[in-house]
Order: sequence, then C-alpha cells, then structure tokens
Amino acid sequence: MKIGFLLHKSPEHQDAHTVKMLAEAFADAGHEVSIFLMEDGVLNVVINHSPRGLSAGYDPLLEKGVRIALCTYTTEIRGLSRDQFLKGVEFQSQYDLSKLVNGCDRFLSFV
Repeated sequence: MKIGFLLHKSPEHQDAHTVKMLAEAFADAGHEVSIFLMEDGVLNVVINHSPRGLSAGYDPLLEKGVRIALCTYTTEIRGLSRDQFLKGVEFQSQYDLSKLVNGCDRFLSFV
C-alpha cells in the first residue's frame, strides 16, 4: 500500500512526532511511504549544526526507504539552502505534491 503524508508543522509540534512515528510504523510493515513537507514542516529535516549534527529525527526514516520531499519554494522564502538539509531529501513543487496525492492509496494531511 502507498501511504502519503503532508506535514506543515515544525519539529516541536506534536504532529511532527506523530507523522514520524506513523511513517516508521508503515515502513516497518512493508508499505511504501512518502512525506511531503511544507511551511514550517521543512524544519524537520534541517541539519542541526551542533557538535553531534542532530536533526529532528527524520534521518532514520530515509534509511528505511521513506521518501521525504519538501517544497522548494518554502525553503527559498525561508532563506534555507540545500546543504542545510539531510542527504536524500528531495526538493519538489506543488505539482509534485499533486502527483503524490493522486498516486497514494491513503493520504494524511497534518496542517
């Protein structure tokens, strides 16, 4: 089954944790999982430049095969550059989001 998520919330919001946990559970169950991040949601995959290089915890999802994409326009208006994000994150458009929604068996939106 193809499962998609849209997340607008920043890392400290409960929705960000919920999406992360649901995506992990679906991936572990063998489902194809995609996450599209917009607005403050893009902050979930920004690399924290602390000595340990921590992020909001989305990097293990990439290792499990979860596709994570973010809105290119959102990153541009926030002044963020591609090198500030986890490796493997895709930069996409609203058109790509519409294709994701159309191609999923289930799509959950957290806005």
